[in-house]
Amino acid sequence: MQSQCDSSSIAAAQDAVCRKVMRRFLPVLFLSYLFCSMDRFNISFAQLQLHDALHFSDATYGLGASLFFITYVLFEIPASAVLKRFGARRVFTVIMIGWGACSASMFLVRTPGQFYAARLALGVFEAGFYPGVIFFLSTWLPLAHRSKAIAVFASGIVVAGVVTGPLSGWLMTALDGKGGMAGWQWLFLVEATPSVLMALVCASVLRDSPSDASWLSRAEVDTLNATIEADRGRSTVRLGSGTFASLLRDPKIYLLALVFFCATSGIYALNFWVPSIIRGFGISDPLTIGAYSVIPWGTAAVATVLIARHSDRTGERRWHFSATAFVGALGLALSALPGLPFSLSMFFLSIGAVGVSATLPVFWSMPSAAIAPSLVAAGLALINSIGASSGVVAPFVVGLMKQATGSMSSGLYLLALLLCCGGVLLLVTVPAPQRPREPGDVHAASTELKSVNN
Repeated sequence: MQSQCDSSSIAAAQDAVCRKVMRRFLPVLFLSYLFCSMDRFNISFAQLQLHDALHFSDATYGLGASLFFITYVLFEIPASAVLKRFGARRVFTVIMIGWGACSASMFLVRTPGQFYAARLALGVFEAGFYPGVIFFLSTWLPLAHRSKAIAVFASGIVVAGVVTGPLSGWLMTALDGKGGMAGWQWLFLVEATPSVLMALVCASVLRDSPSDASWLSRAEVDTLNATIEADRGRSTVRLGSGTFASLLRDPKIYLLALVFFCATSGIYALNFWVPSIIRGFGISDPLTIGAYSVIPWGTAAVATVLIARHSDRTGERRWHFSATAFVGALGLALSALPGLPFSLSMFFLSIGAVGVSATLPVFWSMPSAAIAPSLVAAGLALINSIGASSGVVAPFVVGLMKQATGSMSSGLYLLALLLCCGGVLLLVTVPAPQRPREPGDVHAASTELKSVNN
């Protein structure tokens, strides 16, 4: 009985300090990723005017959207080394100012070459942020709280879809012609400003480790460190054996990266093409398109947090990922069927948006628990850099398919197929655990990956 009381009090102390950390950091990280995503994807609305103003074809736009991910992929691993050397607080501050400036510079674009150069520069600065935050959270939170925390952070990309649509539609409509500039130019200038302001907030709020946090007591610091260390100690799986070269030789890294590639193909392509998809449903006004874009991304934002919370509570990861992927694939495929009523098309598109967004936080709980502690930053960056190459491929291929067919349907079928393949591949790569699952098992992700190591 005494042992049970002690265990309960320890668990309560762990939950209390983790909630304190999340209240401190998650609003800042969430807003930072929201503005990051806005600066990355607002060209999806700008292109509604760029197509006529600068005579950019769908293929030109698709290539520009994809080029961002070339430098994004190439600079992720170097960025992870810089992060470990200088700490998240300083690195996030610098790169947020950088990507804000790059996004603002888009208002000067006049030729496809300038468009491509601006997108490549933006990819350089954004490269270290997403994997950097996953690593940052892994040093502050144990597994039992990590998936939910990643979900809140990662939902910034879908909430960006909620915010960017109405805001971009309004900016392009209300400010078009003001000060001698087109609406799409005002869009880039206005929407880049919050990133620069959030850089200053990051510099003030973030700390690199629990021991640097003056707002935590010594007991709370010890509790966090002990809990995270216990997670690592209980894990029977290691991806990599102590050196980065060992990660490069581990085939499981590439299988997980392929799963991530399939999952992110959908979210990257949809973020760039949702306005065009809605326009294909028969809506033409930019402001109205922006308003309707709230529906799929708002649905996805809520579902992402709820699914991740349930995954943390039950300790189950495989089917939370795969079932969500399968349902999302079905939604994308059905939304592409011709002749559907507008309301039904939007319903299916919303289901698809849930599938491409809610899989990601559940996914990251698995490799972050399995990579050797000294390699977490590099390992997560490696998986993300390989998987995020989907951002190079998917938007560009969808653009080519749209230009060839005059419709978004074939592109949506392709995204549905990739999402379905990701769900199947994860089930094959990460077999079910051999022991019965108990609710609340915070180490389920490590157990699930045990079979992968054989």
